[in-house]
Amino acid sequence: MENELHILLKKFLCKQADVEEIDKVKELFAKGEAEGRLSGFYEETWEQAAFTPEKEVEERIWTKLQKQIHTIGQVLAPVKLPFWKKSLRIAASIAIPLLCAGLGYYYAKFVQQNNTKMSVWVEIGQKAKVCLPDGTSVQLNSAGSLSYDNTYNKRERVVYLQGEAYFEVNKDKTRPFIVRTNDISVEALGTSFDLKAYPDDSYIAATLIEGNIRVSSPTQSELLKPNEKLTFTKSNGQFTKTVLLYAKENISWINNQLTFEQERLEDIAKTLERMYSVHILFASDKLKDVRFSGTIKNNNLENVLQLIEFVSPVCYSHEKDATIIIRDKQHY
Repeated sequence: MENELHILLKKFLCKQADVEEIDKVKELFAKGEAEGRLSGFYEETWEQAAFTPEKEVEERIWTKLQKQIHTIGQVLAPVKLPFWKKSLRIAASIAIPLLCAGLGYYYAKFVQQNNTKMSVWVEIGQKAKVCLPDGTSVQLNSAGSLSYDNTYNKRERVVYLQGEAYFEVNKDKTRPFIVRTNDISVEALGTSFDLKAYPDDSYIAATLIEGNIRVSSPTQSELLKPNEKLTFTKSNGQFTKTVLLYAKENISWINNQLTFEQERLEDIAKTLERMYSVHILFASDKLKDVRFSGTIKNNNLENVLQLIEFVSPVCYSHEKDATIIIRDKQHY
């Protein structure tokens, strides 16, 4: 019974509860039973915590929690709050990433593995905003994952990325911030940058918005300045650096926009598959190399496809089982 209540409270904090479950939580608050239930919930979670955050981080998280708890109390019922503070260290090491995503504006799944590793997985078509234990903010794009272990924020801050993420790194000269992918790593002290590293893409791209980063592969490394983009081609292991007029266009996905700059339709198709859970096929291989540039602000799938069709020599059709076929416009 207690485990069921903990699951209910977790669903509520993640904004996954249905109407009936929300009513049940309201009833708990109205009867004054929430304090003991939530205390037990956090005590159970604390037993699985991988590490303890620093005091400064705890205080910052406590301030954030107080605001969130006050909001919950206003919605549900007047609640006494002191019992939350004794569970603060739990929130700092485990619950705060959950709160940043669940009580923020996107949805993600969090999994703790073997009491030493924390991971967040974003489903197709979703995004997540994650607060790391040092205060670094990460916005994770569709069908991506981010993980870190219990050595994070000790001598260095290392995270592992599959997918695309925008990082706003909390500056700390004594603890380098490093993002590792399957092929390259990116190091930053205090900066903002976007890193796109999906395993099934033919390339990895790092775009620097502010500060400085170093991008390294097993054979070479490059320093980036603001408004520079570095592309790593997986097939030959080569770096290509370009200067951008508007680097922030590369993070337009955060605001639900899509921006493409001379991208191949095959690469665009992979982006759309991740966003809309569809399967895109090409009637011929030559169509995969057609390039498209543009920014789509109202980016539902039909708008994207219609715009590409309008300015490119291709057309599309919907088939069964969420499959889309891209064909040569001249031969259709």
